[in-house]
Amino acid sequence: MTAILGQPDSSGRIGLLGFSLGGFIAANTAARDERIAALAVLYGGMPDAMAGKVKHLPPTIELHGEADQNVSIANGRKLIELAKSVGAETEFVPYPGKPHGFDFSDTDPMTTDAIDRVSRFFQARLAS
Repeated sequence: MTAILGQPDSSGRIGLLGFSLGGFIAANTAARDERIAALAVLYGGMPDAMAGKVKHLPPTIELHGEADQNVSIANGRKLIELAKSVGAETEFVPYPGKPHGFDFSDTDPMTTDAIDRVSRFFQARLAS
């Protein structure tokens, strides 16, 4: 991250985006590194072994399909509750009837909604 922050076009703020297992990894990383200024997770959560150790999280958005059978929506809700408990700004966006990976469709309007939400979230927190 030091290399990223040192780039001439860096705003000085880093955001992490993770999907599924990558969402768990991004959340774990954000909890350990206070240089992370924003965290966006799609259908992920915080590893159970880490949850009790978290003292900090950046502003966090979690998007999750309510019909996800790979990663329970309860994982996303727990991440948001954990983030709130350490004082982070949070947003939880459930997608009714949507499965795991719902945002990979080229024809579902929820894909556009998810991309737009994450883009606005990062723009608001990372732009210089």
